[in-house]
Amino acid sequence: MNQIILSKDEIENENIRMRLEEDSLISLSSYPKTKTRQEIIEEITSSSVTKMDIPKEILENRNIKKIPEETTITYGITTKRCTLKYLPTIEDFYSSNIVSENTATELPYATPLLIIHQSEDQKWLFIQCSFYKGWLLKEDILCITEQEFSLFLNPEKFITITKPLLPFHNTYLDLGVTLPVLGVHENYFEIFIPDKEKIKIEPFYKGSCTLGYLPYTKENIINLAKSYIGIPYSWGGKKYGVDCSFFIFTLFKTFGFQFPRNTKEQERVIGLKKIDLKGKTEIEKKEILKTLDYPAIFHKEGHILLGISNTQVIHAYGDVKRVILSEIETCYGTNLFPFLTTVTCLLK
Repeated sequence: MNQIILSKDEIENENIRMRLEEDSLISLSSYPKTKTRQEIIEEITSSSVTKMDIPKEILENRNIKKIPEETTITYGITTKRCTLKYLPTIEDFYSSNIVSENTATELPYATPLLIIHQSEDQKWLFIQCSFYKGWLLKEDILCITEQEFSLFLNPEKFITITKPLLPFHNTYLDLGVTLPVLGVHENYFEIFIPDKEKIKIEPFYKGSCTLGYLPYTKENIINLAKSYIGIPYSWGGKKYGVDCSFFIFTLFKTFGFQFPRNTKEQERVIGLKKIDLKGKTEIEKKEILKTLDYPAIFHKEGHILLGISNTQVIHAYGDVKRVILSEIETCYGTNLFPFLTTVTCLLK
């Protein structure tokens, strides 16, 4: 159980492969220093709600008409766990009881980002982080220098949070959040943190973090996944919860993986080996699952689950509004097997 599955270098090679295969994953260190007006318009309009009629004043707040011919990209970092929107408004356009069409994702605390454009009311910034783009409230972003940006993007020494939704100041730290380290002491680390006004240095006591990333082992994957059980479900991760893909995203970030954020992209690029289950009978699927080494990732249309055995999964499940451990045969009140489309192996 404690054997290392992939080394740090092998995980980084996987990250490079995924960035090459998935357009939503961005290398911020190689992002252009400037953007043309047309490039920014294309980014903003591709990051909009298209399923609903949107009030004209919200669309106009994107401030597209005032984009200059060339914009210099600046640097920022989130000062709290905050909600990234597709449009510059706090309004949620619900297409179901749980689905907000204007919620892109929750961004973890201390997420480095690039600032591309400002809304007409000057309350929102259009940003690009390493896995998503959209609108953030300006009040949730600290503007920083390029040197400070590099400190958080590629720290020489850092801690990784190893508990889900850990209370911290006036926010919460997600599993997998990394914070640069200035000094290591017997009972605590000296870390750099962003607040509303500046980058600060303060102590962070040991027990809820690890120096560097956590070793990528079966035991660590399963133990961390189980630590999520009972955490609330919320679409996009809003209100201090997680959805199914955010659960997977943050879980594997703890080991250094940079996964895509959404289920479709995760199904497409995650994993060392992928088995297509579409068209298989339930009996055939059961037999395939018996041959695998666990944990593994299971996919169904619009949903992703962590398989910890051929009979059990852990997942953030909207119908019960929390992260749960389920038996596969009773996962949806009946049986998950008929709905499985892909299984992704996480081991060599």
